[in-house]
Amino acid sequence: MRLNVNYLQEIMEQNNWSIRQFAMKTGLSPATLSRILNKKRGAGVKAIGAIRKALPKESMDRLFFLD
Repeated sequence: MRLNVNYLQEIMEQNNWSIRQFAMKTGLSPATLSRILNKKRGAGVKAIGAIRKALPKESMDRLFFLD
């Protein structure tokens, strides 16, 4: 399962969330979230779970790509 980074960035823009604000919602560090959004690292199990928990109303099919 891979995170759809472009869709996550759209959600953040629509809600006017900065990386720091969204990091607080997920419990991830801003640095980790920044690396994920800049595609310098993939989202691991912890990050995927945290993002899913922070965005319960979002469609799994749009948030994630199934490999």
